Amino acid sequence: MTAAEAVLSHWVAAAAFAVMAIVLVLRPRGAAPRWLALAAIVMAIWGAVFANAAATGVNFALTVSLGETLRSGVWILFIAMLMQTSWQGQDQNPSRVVLRVMLLIVAAQLTLDIGLIMGAGFSRVLDFMSALFRVAVAIGGLVLTHNLYVSSAPANRWSLNILCIGLAGIFGYDLNLFTLSMLDASLEDQFLDARGFANALTVPLFLVAALRNRSLALQLSRQAAFQTFALGAVGIYLVGMSLAAYALGALGGDWGRLFQIVLVFGAILLGAVVMFSGRARAWLRVKINKHFFAYKYDYREEWLRFIATVSRSGPGFGELPVRVIEAVASIVDSPGGALYVRDDDGVFQPESRWNLRSLDLAPLAPGAELLNDMEANARIIECDGADGLPPEISGNPRCWLLVPLGHVEALSAIILLERSRSKREMDWEDYDILRTVGRQAASYIAEQNALESLEESRKFEEFNRRFAFIMHDIKNLVSQLSLVARNAERHADKPEFRADMVATLQSSVGKMNDMLARLSQETAKDKPSDRFDLRALLEEIATDKNRGGANVRLDAEAYPLEIAGTRAKMEQGIGHLVQNAIDASIPGAPVDLRLRNEAGAIKLIVEDRGSGMSAEFIRDGLFKPFRSTKAAGFGIGAYESREIIRGAGGRLDVHSAEGEGTSFIIHFPVSPARQE
Repeated sequence: MTAAEAVLSHWVAAAAFAVMAIVLVLRPRGAAPRWLALAAIVMAIWGAVFANAAATGVNFALTVSLGETLRSGVWILFIAMLMQTSWQGQDQNPSRVVLRVMLLIVAAQLTLDIGLIMGAGFSRVLDFMSALFRVAVAIGGLVLTHNLYVSSAPANRWSLNILCIGLAGIFGYDLNLFTLSMLDASLEDQFLDARGFANALTVPLFLVAALRNRSLALQLSRQAAFQTFALGAVGIYLVGMSLAAYALGALGGDWGRLFQIVLVFGAILLGAVVMFSGRARAWLRVKINKHFFAYKYDYREEWLRFIATVSRSGPGFGELPVRVIEAVASIVDSPGGALYVRDDDGVFQPESRWNLRSLDLAPLAPGAELLNDMEANARIIECDGADGLPPEISGNPRCWLLVPLGHVEALSAIILLERSRSKREMDWEDYDILRTVGRQAASYIAEQNALESLEESRKFEEFNRRFAFIMHDIKNLVSQLSLVARNAERHADKPEFRADMVATLQSSVGKMNDMLARLSQETAKDKPSDRFDLRALLEEIATDKNRGGANVRLDAEAYPLEIAGTRAKMEQGIGHLVQNAIDASIPGAPVDLRLRNEAGAIKLIVEDRGSGMSAEFIRDGLFKPFRSTKAAGFGIGAYESREIIRGAGGRLDVHSAEGEGTSFIIHFPVSPARQE
């Protein structure tokens, strides 16, 4: 880029910031826009002076150096003004510390500028030190910009994010400019000449932010403090890396550039390893909590993190006990742990682990004074040399804390935590938060155990339900076999009777085997629906009942009528209705089964001429389990029939009159094939 282009670039920046200053002075009110207007005025003056010096060449070095110091300083002061509300009552605010360091650096840079004014000139070392100060100020500006955003009230972030993007653009460009100037001076002129255009691009961002929101509320958070020192450490690391690279370039001769490249690459790798180190993060968190806050924990953040860890589910997150261990361990930066659960004998058995695979865990026997104290006083035990603990725990340097999980005044479980990643002094605040989350974790585990017990009870209830249905079916079979036994006394010598008796016995044995199979969980579940011939099923039911002496008549079409469903279940449901009709009729009275195909819809009517039922009984008692008008009845046959028919998608209607008889009408759903 030519000198003329550099002049144009900075005149554009001067004009843009001048317009910004005029808009802010005339329109918005408030402290933030006023300070932003001051920053815009300084930037406009800087751009104009730089462009004039670049065009005339008069005092160019002094203009560039002093202008850089003033423009950086005014942006640092602007951010400090925005963040001052978060400093009240917090002398050790990390942003305050960063600001103090930045002011010292700006003062040192001004000293160098004064030396230039007095004619000292710039040696190579002083020139490098000046660039190093510029890098440090740019890093500090980025750190403060980051803190400005994370410390802002959530309601203000919609406007503050635009402002922070503009600030990050200014400081980020400076960081790249001065870092490259230390490593390769040939790139400095190109970046310096283009900076006017780059800075002018941030003006719309500042204007939008100022017009959106005139007051910015800030609050300090532990996350902001942690990230402040993390970013500050990165900045110091970059400065140290630049110093080493400069020294190698200055002293290494022809090998200097090679060593510079290797050093930069190795330093980046080392920085990444430290940045992602759990031990380093834990150490930094401990130091911040110890020196910058009256309390160790941000309880809101800790509680939200605890709830999020325990409540998440899905592949890779583990079962609830594992998530509970992780949630408790993360509070004190423990890398692993184990959960002991109390069994029926009172012994605490190791049940689950989180990142603690190689440690042998022995049960914790009840009766030890240490465990009694833990249960009575919710005491947290440090494992080192503790009496009453297995040697695998008390003598292992990895074992650190035993945290009680009390529920309803009883110790239900214990969490063993592995030693923290960094040396940590436990105090009352650590113990209080661990006791609190221990009680909450115990409630989660108790709730899960209650749900499991409820599920087990539900399975027993389902089993009892199936057993009740089967007992009802057995009663019907007993009635049928009793009738066969009575008739055998009179007709045993007849060959046709003996053939019917054998067929009846074989059918009864088959039905009993089906009943036993229905008691298992697997066979009790509905299988995918099949299609079967309803007419053939009714023929079998009528034949079976007639062998026992009943008079069941089937009136059906001559062709097969197929429906969707499970044949065995439908046989059971229709068989109950037919048997009820037989029981309600006098011996030998006909029971009619009429099967009709009405425009694709199939309807089955089971009709008898027995005693009938009242409307009140049909409404209040017919389909209620265990209510029956029979002396030895169970009262679940009609209920089971209706449930089976409903399960197949059908509908069961009842028409009855006392002394006249009853009709059960079954409507089967129309399948797509049947509609066609």
